[in-house]
Amino acid sequence: MGDRVLVGTTDVDADMAEDAVCTDEEISYFFDLIGHVFPAVPVTREQIVYTFSGVRPLPRHDATQPGFVSRDYRIERRGPAAGGTGAVVLSLVGGKWTTFRALAEHLADDVLAVLGKERQVSTAQLPIGGGAGFPADEPGVQQWIKAHMAPGRDADRTAGLLTRYGTRAEAVMEYLDAGEDRPLHSTRELSVRELEFMAANEQVGHLVDVLIRRTSLAFRGLVTGELLNEVAEVLAVPLGWDAAARKAEILHAQDVLKRFHRVETPSLVA
Repeated sequence: MGDRVLVGTTDVDADMAEDAVCTDEEISYFFDLIGHVFPAVPVTREQIVYTFSGVRPLPRHDATQPGFVSRDYRIERRGPAAGGTGAVVLSLVGGKWTTFRALAEHLADDVLAVLGKERQVSTAQLPIGGGAGFPADEPGVQQWIKAHMAPGRDADRTAGLLTRYGTRAEAVMEYLDAGEDRPLHSTRELSVRELEFMAANEQVGHLVDVLIRRTSLAFRGLVTGELLNEVAEVLAVPLGWDAAARKAEILHAQDVLKRFHRVETPSLVA
């Protein structure tokens, strides 16, 4: 993303009693992999700006190594014995975010079959959220950006909003244009009113939500002490944080970034 390179992945069993983090051993594995594929490209740990680790549910695989277990999902059916009565239970095993729509439609079809009903509407080709009306190609993207630029909102800012919200960016722009706004001092990628919009519409509960879940700022290594303080200050108004809560949010964000993502952020809070 941007001028960053994403390297992955590993396949190791996860202990759900412990935090899911990228370990030193995994980083060493990645560096060995880079050296094998791109021997002329030197990399060092100092170049790492962000790490993350996720847990994917897999079917029980006993002695089989995780890397050899299918990533596909399956639907298992249990019901009464022949001639018996009782409920039919459909169990979903596995799956991942990138296939959730296909998975959901498949499971819904199986449920409808058990109930003896037919599907009335297919969602397979139904665009949702910011995907509805999204430009189909790069010329279309550029045309969309040009059509939505405005005084105080240049091409880069407009493109950033489209990337973040999809075509829902139109509603965000309406909100931004409805009052006095200004970009943050710590980043040109966010403004005061956009943070207010996030607080009201994007289920922001904590400062760290903005950094790692609503934007890619942490992912790209762009979190600074100044950014933490400024975003916390702006969010404090719509989310009702007093000085103590604001400081606690900054400390919480620093802890999450360090513990789960190896990001060190100096704080400007006294």
